[in-house]
Amino acid sequence: MKSLKTLVLGTTVAVGVAGFAAGADASAHTSYKVQSGDTLSGISQKFGKDYSFVSSIASANGISNPNLIHAGTTLVIPDGTTTVRKTAQPVQKQQVQQSSTYKAPSQQKQQTTYKAPVQQKQQAQTQTKSYQSTQKAQTTQKASNASSYQGSSSSAKAWIAQKESSNSYDARSATGKYIGKYQLDKSYLNGDYSPANQERVADNYVKQRYGSWEKAKQFWLANGWY
Repeated sequence: MKSLKTLVLGTTVAVGVAGFAAGADASAHTSYKVQSGDTLSGISQKFGKDYSFVSSIASANGISNPNLIHAGTTLVIPDGTTTVRKTAQPVQKQQVQQSSTYKAPSQQKQQTTYKAPVQQKQQAQTQTKSYQSTQKAQTTQKASNASSYQGSSSSAKAWIAQKESSNSYDARSATGKYIGKYQLDKSYLNGDYSPANQERVADNYVKQRYGSWEKAKQFWLANGWY
């Protein structure tokens, strides 16, 4: 029974060597004699290979069951069979790096539009200052226009202005027909609602209709309008 087992093993090894010679370069291998207690996994480690090299040894020697090897058997140890796996590692690593740094379009958009609280505060302050400067310039321009007019001035005129609009050049009647400080019919102003034009038109209106602001005031007291 022992001689039959040895004969079968010898045949298996012979087929394995023949198969290796036909399918690989005969010079690209090393021989190893199996010792008692050896396993293909342990042999792979002896040659500095990892567990995946077990299948390469089994294939080179025609071993169908990697867990069944016998002491005294000479195995062919192929060289360079793990180069495919080694070259695959950098590719896998690169793919992982690319995956970890990828950002969806929505994330990229959020990142570009995000502003730190300090930047938001500075932007709000700049906008507030710009608005205040614009308002100040408009107020200054209105005062300048009013002061540049050299029309008539009297306590009666000031009294009517206070009654009509509380001295506001921007006042509007509920219907929108009467405009400004003296609540003039907007058709009289011809689209020019500037303080200077309001003063000019009001003086001309009162002069032609009443002759003076004093008489216009008397009419207002009697009728509630002028």
